[in-house]
Amino acid sequence: MRKLCFALIAAASPALADIEPGNWELTVTTEIDGMPGGMAPVTRARCLSQEEARDPSRLVGGADCQFSNRRDSGSVVSFDVACGGQLPMRGSGSMRYSPQSVEGSLEISADANGQKIITRSRIVGRRLGPC
Repeated sequence: MRKLCFALIAAASPALADIEPGNWELTVTTEIDGMPGGMAPVTRARCLSQEEARDPSRLVGGADCQFSNRRDSGSVVSFDVACGGQLPMRGSGSMRYSPQSVEGSLEISADANGQKIITRSRIVGRRLGPC
């Protein structure tokens, strides 16, 4: 689930030159409905190339996700997402961004053997410097 959240964040990031390439640190905090205490925050660093900064959706890799209803105001991007795989998921999110930082949220739901699973993630990212 955490890997998927990182992939979705990267894919939903604005595909504009407003995000600077370089070494980025992303922290994701995820809560799952019905799971007391939630999950521990996960922090990852990633070197974002000039090309990826123009089209961060390339970071999705193996995730089978399709983005739709993407809206970008120049400082906030919002979107809907549907992912295939063993556990198909649907959701929506939004990210506020600047050249040096991102902050946003993502809500995804899935149906696992008749039981609805809802996850809510908070994302905070910052550019650390060059790669």
